[in-house]
Amino acid sequence: MNPVSPEPGDVSSPEPRRSACRARPRMVLSFASLAAVIGVTLGAVAVRGHTPADEATIASGGDVLVDGESIDTDLLPFADAWTRISDPAREFVVVVLGDSTGNERGEWVDRAFRTLAEELDRPLIEHPWNVQSARYADPLTVNRDADGAPIVVWNGSASGKTAAYSLDNYDSLVPQQPDVLFLNHGLNNVRRPETVGAEFSDVLTRTERTWPRSVGYSALLENPRFDDWATAHDAVLGGVRSWLEERPFVLGIDVHGAYLAHDDVATLLTVDLLHPSPAGSRVTAETVLLAIANAVVPSSRPTGDREDLSIVDTTDDIETGSSSRADTH
Repeated sequence: MNPVSPEPGDVSSPEPRRSACRARPRMVLSFASLAAVIGVTLGAVAVRGHTPADEATIASGGDVLVDGESIDTDLLPFADAWTRISDPAREFVVVVLGDSTGNERGEWVDRAFRTLAEELDRPLIEHPWNVQSARYADPLTVNRDADGAPIVVWNGSASGKTAAYSLDNYDSLVPQQPDVLFLNHGLNNVRRPETVGAEFSDVLTRTERTWPRSVGYSALLENPRFDDWATAHDAVLGGVRSWLEERPFVLGIDVHGAYLAHDDVATLLTVDLLHPSPAGSRVTAETVLLAIANAVVPSSRPTGDREDLSIVDTTDDIETGSSSRADTH
């Protein structure tokens, strides 16, 4: 299918699919060996729900919003910040500022960090962002009985948004000091591709003003889109690449390249040719974990294919509060 996307953002999203959960034994591994020996079986998972056209926010990018001089050079290298996860007695805090490619259970944020929590035998507390209320919904807890301090993920992924939205809502999206912060924006910058670098710099500047040289940063080159905004998205990706080249302390994660290297890239996207399918979410999660492992311990990177790495896909082991995740699309 080759539907025409009426807007660049998250107007047409597929209907949710029920997950097919598969149980697996817990494995206790050090992060240094994670990329080489994660041993989990992948199955189908839930994807985002439908976003009505009259409710979706179509982002067009924004102007620089942080006053004063930017603080986005010579910062703490990502690898230095990530090594804090090796202390099992210390809470490890992650913030993800992104879009609808990672805002749902079963998408890359959920998959990647549940994999980490199980492999490191630590609890995981996920906080999903609710765009409608502009606050975090009730947390989701995974692996509650594991040893060690929790991995806490503030998943500030917001459907249809750019990093300008993340900055506008920064105080709510980043409620505590993170160890690492992931930027997963770009697909919604297609109206104004030239704004993406400035928006990323604004987020770093805002963070550094509060926690100078203590946060590690990563930015994803997002999955390709093959709709009418594909050319504009290529321009966005070029902007992100240029921004990363000037900031070697930021871990760049080439999800875009990982999709294009796939034998049948069409299977990694849904019918809107924009959002990742369950298989695509797996590729994104794998790519993120491989990039982190290679940055922290380069020798741990597999020399062969990524078949050695699989991602946790169960969704029936999550404990929630009073609110349902389904009402936070």
